[in-house]
Amino acid sequence: MNKKRVLWAILLVSAASVLALLLALEVPGWAATFQSQTTVISPASLDNSAIDSDLFPNCRFGLVPRNAQLEQFDVVSNLAIGWYLNFGTQMAPSSATEAEFAQMIRVYQGAESRGGTDTCGPSYPYTITPALTDTVLGAYIDNNLGALWIIGNEPERVNVQGDICPQQYAEAYYEAYHFIKGRDPTAQVAIAGLVEVTPARLQYLDIVWDAYLEKYGTRMPVDVWTMHVYILSETDDGDAHVALGTDPGLALSFSTNCPDPNTICQAEHDDMGLFMEQVTMMRQWMKDHGEQDKPLIITEYGILKPYNYYGTCSATTCPPPIGNDCFCDENSETFHPERVADYIEATFDYLMTATDPQIGYPADDYRLVQQWLWYSLATEGLEDLAHASNLVYTDTYTLTVPGWQWHGYVADISPEVNLLPTNVPPVSASSPSGTDPVTVALSAAIANNGNIAVTDTVTVTFYSDESLTTVIGTTTFTGLGGCARRQTVVTTTWADLGSGAHPFWVKVDSGEMIVETKETDNVKQGIVIVNPVKRFLPIVQ
Repeated sequence: MNKKRVLWAILLVSAASVLALLLALEVPGWAATFQSQTTVISPASLDNSAIDSDLFPNCRFGLVPRNAQLEQFDVVSNLAIGWYLNFGTQMAPSSATEAEFAQMIRVYQGAESRGGTDTCGPSYPYTITPALTDTVLGAYIDNNLGALWIIGNEPERVNVQGDICPQQYAEAYYEAYHFIKGRDPTAQVAIAGLVEVTPARLQYLDIVWDAYLEKYGTRMPVDVWTMHVYILSETDDGDAHVALGTDPGLALSFSTNCPDPNTICQAEHDDMGLFMEQVTMMRQWMKDHGEQDKPLIITEYGILKPYNYYGTCSATTCPPPIGNDCFCDENSETFHPERVADYIEATFDYLMTATDPQIGYPADDYRLVQQWLWYSLATEGLEDLAHASNLVYTDTYTLTVPGWQWHGYVADISPEVNLLPTNVPPVSASSPSGTDPVTVALSAAIANNGNIAVTDTVTVTFYSDESLTTVIGTTTFTGLGGCARRQTVVTTTWADLGSGAHPFWVKVDSGEMIVETKETDNVKQGIVIVNPVKRFLPIVQ
C-alpha cells in the first residue's frame, strides 16, 4: 500500500471513530453538521487543480453516468473511466468525454404478451427497441460504425427489465445480431447480462443457447459475453426473483442464516467469495460451450441496498430486510461509505489480477474479466445521499467516500499498450502439378491487451527465420483499442515456395508510443505446408 492509500485509510478510520462517538453521545444537531462535512470529505474541492492530470481513459474501468452528468463531471480526469453506458442507444455519444460509449438495444416481452402468465411458450410476441428498420436502428448503426452493441438487459427478470422467455430472447438476439452485422460488419455484438450468475440463471442461458441452435441450425454468434455481478436471493420475494422459464427448484432462497451455503442473506450482498464464484461460474460456462476464446465484460455491478448516512442501525429503526429510509443487515451493519469503499478496492484487486489458463481469455493473458462497469456515478433524485454506490454528490459533484477510494486506486495505474499476435492460422497450398512453387497468403490476428488504446501506426513483420532477420513482408495498421476486446487482421504474401513445410514468424513492433509497452509476447510462429501428400485411408466403423 502506498503513502496515498495509507493516508486515506487513516482518514477513513478517523471519520468512522468520530461517527461512532457522536452516535454514542447523541450530540444535538450532529446529523446536520456531519452531513455538511461529508459533502466535501476531501480537503480540496474537486476542480482542475485538485485532480490528477495524468489520469487516462483506462479501458478496464467503466461506469453508468447520465448524459447531463458528463457535462458536469469529467469521468476520465477524475476516475480514469474508459467506457460507459446508459442502458440505451445514442445517435451521437457525448463529446464531453473520451470514454467509449456502449450501445444497448432493449428487448421486452412482459406477462401480458404471454397471456398474463409467466409460463414460457414457443411463440409469444416481444418488442425490440429501437426498431430494426433502416430509418431507426439503421441510422444509429451508420452513425456509430464499429460500436459495441449489447442486446438486452437482464432479460430473465420478471416484471422488470426484459421479462422475456429464453426461447424468444434467442429469436430477438438473432434478429438484432444479423441486422447490425448486415449493416456494419465491424460492429461487435454482445449478449445481455443476467442480473447475477447462479445455477438458475445459467439454466436460462442454456435454454437460450439450445433454442438458438435448434431454430437456426448453428451456434449462437457472440462477439462479447457479458454478465452482471449482484448477490441476490431468488425466492421468497427475493431481490432477483426466479429466472423466467427456469426450474424454481434451482433458485436460491432468502434466509437470515448467513452461514447456510444454500441460501442468500442480506449481509452477503458484498461477499467477495460469492463475487469470485460468479465470475468463475460464468467463465466455466463459456469454456464448456466452446466460448473461452471470447472476451467477458461485467456490464453492471455495485451495491443495490439502500443506506441512510445519518440513521442508526438497529432492529427497531431499520428492521430487515429493507426500510424506506435505512437498511440494516443480519450483522446490524449498514452499507456505509467505508464498507462500499472496501468493496470497491477488493473487487478491483480481484478483477485486475484474476487469471486462469484453464478458463481465462487467451488473448488477455488468461484474465477472467476484460472490462467491468460500476453502477453508478450518482443516482438522481431525493434518494441521492442514500444511495450507497454513488461516487459523487449530484449537488456539488464532489467525490463521496467510495468515489475517493476509486480515485486513489486508479491514480496508481500507469497506461500500458501491449500488442501481440493472438492467432496465426496454418496455411496449406497445392500447385496444379503437385511440384511447382506456389505463392500463399499469410495472415495474423493482432490484439492489444494493454489498458489504453494505441492510436499510432503499428508495423507487423513476417519473417522466414526464427532469428527474425529474413523478411517475408511488412504491413501496418493504425489504431487498436485495449483490453483485448477487439482484434485486427493483417496479411502479406509469400512467393516461390516449394513442396514441404515452411515455418514463419510474425512480430508486432509497437513503435514509438508514449506509454509502457511489453515486448515479451509480440512474436508468434506459423507454418505453411506446400503440396502435402494426400493418402486415402479406409473408414472403420
